Amino acid sequence: MSEGIPRAVLTEALRAQINGREVLAAVFCTFRFDPGFFEREILPALFDIQLHQDPQIRRVQLEEALRPLAGRVAVYYDPGALVTGDGTACLDVGRIPVRPRTGYFHPKNAFILVRNPSTQERSLVVLTGSANLTQAGWWENVECAHLEEIAESGRSRTVPEMQRFLQYLRTTAKNFESQAALDDVQGGLRTVQPMAHRTAKGRLHPHFLFNGRRGAQSLVDQLDAVAGQWLRHADLEVLSPYLDDADASLPLEALIDRFQPRRWRVLLPEESGLARCRPKLYEWVLERGGEWGRLPKAVLARGGKQATGAAQRTVHAKVYRFFTKDWEITLVGSFNLTGPAHSGGGNVESGLLSEVPVDRPPQFWLEAIEEPPPFAQPAGEDDGVDQGYVPLLARYDWASGQAEVLWDGAGDTPALQVYDRGVHLFEIGPLQRAVWTALTADDAVILRERLRETSFLTVVADDRRGIVLVHESGMAHRPSILLDLSPADILRYWSMLTAEQRNAYLAARGEALRGPGEGLPVESSPDTIFDRFAGIFHGFASLGRAVRDALDDDRVEEARFRMFGAKYDSLPVLVEQMANETAGDPLDRYLMVLCARQLADHVRRHFPGFWASDPVGVSRLAEGLSVQAVLREQLIARNDAEMAEFLDWYEPRFLDETAVATA
Repeated sequence: MSEGIPRAVLTEALRAQINGREVLAAVFCTFRFDPGFFEREILPALFDIQLHQDPQIRRVQLEEALRPLAGRVAVYYDPGALVTGDGTACLDVGRIPVRPRTGYFHPKNAFILVRNPSTQERSLVVLTGSANLTQAGWWENVECAHLEEIAESGRSRTVPEMQRFLQYLRTTAKNFESQAALDDVQGGLRTVQPMAHRTAKGRLHPHFLFNGRRGAQSLVDQLDAVAGQWLRHADLEVLSPYLDDADASLPLEALIDRFQPRRWRVLLPEESGLARCRPKLYEWVLERGGEWGRLPKAVLARGGKQATGAAQRTVHAKVYRFFTKDWEITLVGSFNLTGPAHSGGGNVESGLLSEVPVDRPPQFWLEAIEEPPPFAQPAGEDDGVDQGYVPLLARYDWASGQAEVLWDGAGDTPALQVYDRGVHLFEIGPLQRAVWTALTADDAVILRERLRETSFLTVVADDRRGIVLVHESGMAHRPSILLDLSPADILRYWSMLTAEQRNAYLAARGEALRGPGEGLPVESSPDTIFDRFAGIFHGFASLGRAVRDALDDDRVEEARFRMFGAKYDSLPVLVEQMANETAGDPLDRYLMVLCARQLADHVRRHFPGFWASDPVGVSRLAEGLSVQAVLREQLIARNDAEMAEFLDWYEPRFLDETAVATA
């Protein structure tokens, strides 16, 4: 029976759907969120690059890969269901909490805007499923997912409801003014033509369903409106890991009464051999004419091993299958068989209803259970949720150094105590509800230093204690995760032409810092600093070309990383090293400062809007360039009076606009 159940590894399926195309923006939705696991293991599916196995080196490579996407990857999550896991968040990913008026934010989606580099055609890859952005969701559980692709110039029946869902995200996350990833994803759908008809040539078009917005229909009503004429009197199979803690299931009763299935079977939620439902509910299903079932052992076995006593995977999939001998219509998504999931005003849920191609008569996936099992206390997906929740939002802007907090609960706040791993950081006074309030300058500095190590804060409000995930912006100004490159290394890095070269170089440099591994050998710098002057000119010419190309293509944030950022290869980082005598011969350092000043002047003259958009970066760069006078005096003192006359003649000619490095 297990042969008829479609199976795939979720990460591999997503990577295959993207198929090496350029990712322009990505929006993820999840209930439970482990930001460390997401960055290490899920985010790489967006990029067609070879990543190092060392987690820190891997993050450095991802940091580089994310630059063209600056601010255009975001995760929307329920703040009451954070998973701290074994890591923290440190990459340029928007972390946006969503708290609906009622219930929980429970959808599991990915909306990924991609572009074919050969044809420039854009499409939206859409994943709708049951897996949270956690290790259990993407690595361990039995989950379900539907992948589809919507061409920007194509036609789709799912687009209207997707647009409403995305607009709901924007409205519910209104406390975050900038939602660039969502802007781009919504923009990618605006040119798609919606299909008016539900079917074509007798086949049902895919339909996107979601609950949670005010006035929304129940799930049963949505199913009936879309496909009721087909769903009635078919066989029905329901996979749901959670049921209501009740003697009878109202959502299941509504399904049975509305669609009158010929036969129906329901997954029995189990843990360690114990049924996680009430005995009376078990009997109620049998009395109504239904059956309980389990997935085959071959599906549940970890790593494909079916040995006696081998550990089995937890079933977390949510699937509703309606089928006859000739067709099958399936709903996959986040809808548990519970009241909050099915009612229009409960949780925020999403799912994809589609007709599945069949080449043989569909059969039940679940194997019928003959003997009643032992029972345990029913469990819910929200078990443990909100126990570590305090309705405080926090954000930090690395560009301005400003830290702000917002109270998203009812009424004004008590005094809030903020901790990091048991160490008291600062106190936040009473806050007005729904208003961003700046922390003091001292507290902002404390937060800045802590963010170098962790993005989680523990907040205590009276008798409540909760975890808060800080939303970070201005990531170009966030110091690099691992690498500190020498001036020669930076010049060499600027000179590399392809992403593959830069990726391999980061892996090699990371291994050199962290110990031996299997990476590429690190090249030693020749005494002439990459053939001295030729290497300097070539490096700055490559940087100048990269900045201009980024600005010409409206990739402003990528240019910001290079011109004003605090990364290992940002221009200010190199310039600030020029004051250090260990950075090389004064003549070499002097020439590098002149090249940096030449590039800065060029950008200021030709891209004044970009230059004016980052006063913090401009100020930092100008401060670093002031070392030119010191280096000039060192050169004069080391030579003779003629050197001063030579430099007076050389500097204005070198810095002249016509001499800017453009090679």
